[in-house]
Amino acid sequence: MRFFKSMELEWKRNVTITTNESCNLNCIYCYENNKSNKSFDVEGAKVKLEKILNQKDGGGTTISFHGGEPFLVFDKIKTLCEWLWRQEFPEPYRCFATTNGTLVHGEIQQWLCDHRDKFICSLSLDGNREMHNANRSNSFDLIDIHFFIKTWPYQGVKMTISKKTITTLADGIIFLHKAGIPDIRANLSEMTIWKEKELLFIYKRELQKLASFYIENPEIKPCSLFNVPFFKILEDGTPQKWCGVGDAPSYDIDTDQIFPCHLFFPSVCGEEKSIGAKRIDFSKPSSYISKECAKCPFLRICPTCYGANYIDRGHPASRDMYLCNFHKIRFAVVAEYEYERIKSTIGGENNRIDEHTRMKDIRNIEGIMKIISQLNEELQK
Repeated sequence: MRFFKSMELEWKRNVTITTNESCNLNCIYCYENNKSNKSFDVEGAKVKLEKILNQKDGGGTTISFHGGEPFLVFDKIKTLCEWLWRQEFPEPYRCFATTNGTLVHGEIQQWLCDHRDKFICSLSLDGNREMHNANRSNSFDLIDIHFFIKTWPYQGVKMTISKKTITTLADGIIFLHKAGIPDIRANLSEMTIWKEKELLFIYKRELQKLASFYIENPEIKPCSLFNVPFFKILEDGTPQKWCGVGDAPSYDIDTDQIFPCHLFFPSVCGEEKSIGAKRIDFSKPSSYISKECAKCPFLRICPTCYGANYIDRGHPASRDMYLCNFHKIRFAVVAEYEYERIKSTIGGENNRIDEHTRMKDIRNIEGIMKIISQLNEELQK
């Protein structure tokens, strides 16, 4: 059964297998500081997975293979998956791994191709050759990018922007679009001190270049940096969490414990912090909204990583305040882009957008009109 293509499933239960703590790259923004030669026990994983998958959750289970670089222990992953696929479990499941792609050749590539309906890969790719090499150990030419596009065309890539690559951000994203990648999930690197003011001007310039590109190429789906839910500005009540941390908890098969997400695992944040993480109640707003941010008019649309906050500053609500103006600049540029885009799609002879999209756009433009005046005031401070 092609579990991962089943749209009716919510995949709320996450089982993470920390395959190994080693990596063949040394990315400049890597947050995993507990590297070792340790790898997972296949037989132990079988016992635990059998117990989990015989308990039907109802929403489907994602089995994530998380490294290091998972394919450094490909033989173990292959053995476990092929055992899994011979079993009959009441719970639907899918297998997933994030990879740097450098080892996906030969036998590994063929195996993934043969089992692409059962095993999904997400590729980390940081832009064009120069950008990727600056961030990720000169590894661009080791990746068969077209294999990932061909094998999982809906999956897209994860792109991390560092201080070294922000100057060519627009060129890198446009390169990925032209390479045929349909979904680009881009973000500024976490646990990086973004305090240089000149980078704000560079970020604005690069986002404006992208905005012009998207206006000229309306058929292209914008990268995630342009996905700002402005309509949330109009909402009342307590702001919701930015992500599903704590709602879809991750089961660490290595320690046999449940954590809010994989960033709270001992293998990522360390033993002491992982113990503290188990006491965090993400149903309470105080766990994800600080007093410093509570009155911010942009809180509802402000992205953050609660795990990175916890690792770097000791509390999931403790955001990186250096990023405030980066976010405001992004909101301002994207608001202008959205305003122009919406104006061009509402009305006119060639308007063929469906009613759902039309209503979403109307809600967005109301939020945009409100945010533009607020941003102008904030950015002048």
